[in-house]
Amino acid sequence: MNNKKSVIVLLLIAIIGIVGLTIAYFTNSTDVENIFKTKEYGTEYTETFVSPDNWLPGDTTQKTVVAENTGEIDQAVRIHITEEWKTHNNGTLNGWIHADGTKSEHESESELANDERVAVLNLINKDEWTQVGDYYYYKYKLAPNEKTSSFLESVTFNPKTKLDDTCQETSNANGVKTITCNSSGDDYDNATYTLNLTIETVQYNKYANSWNTNITIAEEKPGPIAQELIKTSNNNPTNYSSGDIHQMYKFSHEATSQTGALDDYRYIGNDPYNYVYFNCTDESNTSTCEIWRIIGVFTVGRPDPDNAGETITEQRIKLIRGKSLSSSVIWADGDYNNWNVSNMKNYLNTTYYNSLKDSAKSKIDTSRYYIGQIDSNTITSSDYYNAERGNNVLSGFPTNWDGKIGLMYASDYIFTFGYGVQNTCFNNIGVCYNTGGGTGEPRTSWIYNSDIRDGQSNVSNYTYTITTGLISDFAYSIDLSGNLFSARTGYFIGEFATRPVVYLNADVKLKSGTGTSTDPYTLK
Repeated sequence: MNNKKSVIVLLLIAIIGIVGLTIAYFTNSTDVENIFKTKEYGTEYTETFVSPDNWLPGDTTQKTVVAENTGEIDQAVRIHITEEWKTHNNGTLNGWIHADGTKSEHESESELANDERVAVLNLINKDEWTQVGDYYYYKYKLAPNEKTSSFLESVTFNPKTKLDDTCQETSNANGVKTITCNSSGDDYDNATYTLNLTIETVQYNKYANSWNTNITIAEEKPGPIAQELIKTSNNNPTNYSSGDIHQMYKFSHEATSQTGALDDYRYIGNDPYNYVYFNCTDESNTSTCEIWRIIGVFTVGRPDPDNAGETITEQRIKLIRGKSLSSSVIWADGDYNNWNVSNMKNYLNTTYYNSLKDSAKSKIDTSRYYIGQIDSNTITSSDYYNAERGNNVLSGFPTNWDGKIGLMYASDYIFTFGYGVQNTCFNNIGVCYNTGGGTGEPRTSWIYNSDIRDGQSNVSNYTYTITTGLISDFAYSIDLSGNLFSARTGYFIGEFATRPVVYLNADVKLKSGTGTSTDPYTLK
């Protein structure tokens, strides 16, 4: 019995000990400071405008507005415009007219054609702004330190504007009639036109909700066309044997005597998507343009305007005219193949260049053309490429030339057969010609298809290249069969065709188009 009591006492002691522990925890308290920092948000606006005090019908006043992101947060930008005409009597005018000068009866001003406005808004940079009603949305994200373009260039007082004046005819004692016209003060004379621009910005990732719009504002502004096309190029082509793949292909070259190791990007095959509008009379009307083709993107040097003797190297688009010129030009008088003093070089860079439209001239830059010469051992595409950029020339001849307009290289033609399109031509120029009566191997080259093939209007027996041989009177040409061969520079067999080649400025951008024959690229 004593043992049992002892057990009970021990249990009670144990229970009391447990209860005591439940109310004796260690405790502590620590403050943690969580800091959320925001970046600076800022925008500055720059306008060009001088208020006229004698604005007359037909007058144009410059007006531009540019927004700059001066903060650290990506922005979206839109500009809202309102217009108001106030008469001399402080009345409100509707601000639009019919083409014949009479008042318009539009239900809302948003329905107006621009030339029906009393104050005509002259818009620019339309490819960078989207208009929705009275809002103009900048199409691209505005990153820190970037500026928008201006959607507005100027405002014109419509010369068609007529006054609603009242005229009265009177006659004096001698029968002389006088017509007196007076304005009521409720018309466009002695009135005030106010154009209000409200510039709105919002953090880029919230523009759709903030503005309740389904307008798409792109994250990135398109870069130069050379960079945009390279993005879509095929960097690892294998077994290309048809015309079904239409983008550029990357070719890698070892260093030559005049260049380092380079990559270039070329269109190959029978009909790639390399059509482009160029030399336009009116760039807003593609029917006034010529069709050219993009040979590819190349690393090209040009003289540095700020440092004599230095060269700036850039990736630039190389174009060739889609069809040969209507007039035939001899390569050189006297069977002489020094490009620098040739008839062809002089013609292309004087008479022909001067005939180009200003829009085309503004896109062309002086470029370095390599004019190394070909020896009899030159066989493959790489042989031609290396020799053209080499130093092997006749005594006293230059190895390169800086100018605006040249011709295609022989290698430009050869490389259109690259990567299995037709390997015998690509790897052995001696079997490049057509032996099938118009249906053979050259049909796989877009350069051949676009102008040289038989059956085309204005196609000659031969098409010149800028590439010459180490015999003093020979330059390479392409005949109707697609054969690349050397012909005498001063010798005519029928007519020789001339297809000008240019390198575009590095900053020329793609405006629209997909590069197909029905939707050529347009440039800006």
